[in-house]
Amino acid sequence: MACRGLTVNDVSTGASEAYPELKSIYASEPPSVAFARAESVADTMEGWDNCQVTDTWTLHCEATTGTFDFVDDVWITVEKRGPKGSKVSMRSASRVGKGDLGANARRIRTFQQAFEAFTPGALPD
Repeated sequence: MACRGLTVNDVSTGASEAYPELKSIYASEPPSVAFARAESVADTMEGWDNCQVTDTWTLHCEATTGTFDFVDDVWITVEKRGPKGSKVSMRSASRVGKGDLGANARRIRTFQQAFEAFTPGALPD
């Protein structure tokens, strides 16, 4: 798996064979609260711009890579889970190239760490 960043340029939580360790986050708050927190965290992410709500509890952002200034797409989706909880899933995809050198997986990890720090009670699945 050491070379997975050379052949992967589209990573999703819970759905990427190359990154099985990346899972959605389950939060103990309702989706409206989890989504508001996800928006707040997205606003703090370095290189993330043009964040737009595209659907109910779905946020799309453009993330510019630091090295080559490529623009990648990031989607954050919040779903209701249980009577009071939420599932926060992510997808990060490069617009160009066949490999991202691990940038999309790092982007998801960085967001999740910030989300967990910002949201007490969030647990990975």
